[in-house]
Parts: sequence; C-alpha cells; structure tokens
Amino acid sequence: MNRYIIAAVALAGAALPIQSAVACRGDFLGAYNTAITPQDTRSSSGARLSSVAAIIQQDRANYHRFGRADGPDQYDDMFLSAESRALIPRWMSPVPRPLATAIRRGDAYINVQVYEGCIAVSAG
Repeated sequence: MNRYIIAAVALAGAALPIQSAVACRGDFLGAYNTAITPQDTRSSSGARLSSVAAIIQQDRANYHRFGRADGPDQYDDMFLSAESRALIPRWMSPVPRPLATAIRRGDAYINVQVYEGCIAVSAG
C-alpha cells in the first residue's frame, strides 16, 4: 500500500512547475521587494543598461543615493553604499528568462533575497 502512496505523491510532484530560481546557500542577510521601472534601466549618465544585475544595482542607487524610489520600493539595509551595491553583479544568481525580459523592459515587481555571496531574484 505504501508504494502506491509514494507513487501518487511522486506523480503529483511531477505535475508541478519546475522552480527555475537558484537556491542560495550561506547566511541570509535580508530581502526586499522593489518595482523595476524605466528609470532603473538607465545608468546615472543615461546609458541603457542591458544586464539584470546592473538594472537591480541602479534600482538600489536610485533608492539610496538619488532618492528616486518608485512607489512600492522597499527599504533595504544591505545596499546603502556604492561599495555594497558593487557586490550585486558578482553575487547575482541566474534569473528566469521571462522575468529577466520584464526587468530589462523596466516592467517588473521583484523580490530580492540576499545571502552571503548570492542574490536570488523572483517575481514579487
């Protein structure tokens, strides 16, 4: 009887969508939600940003340095300085393609989870 229950659970699990977010390891440092808008897709000098990490980095610079938060942006205490924001491209884990496309378009609401050495981004 137990093998039938195990088989049913396995089949039910196979029908679930595959998680494409990378699981980060290490100490959890914090999380925040933020809206990625067109202002986040351009550097401080106006150049178009193409990488997801650079856009998220600019979002945090807009929030902390320039005071240009989008309405639903949340505070974080991890990326207050330029030095800490410089870690974003190095720590960024892969982002699912549809979400990356929305971020590059400047049309996404995301949840950012920060661990020591790893940043995971998912739809918020």
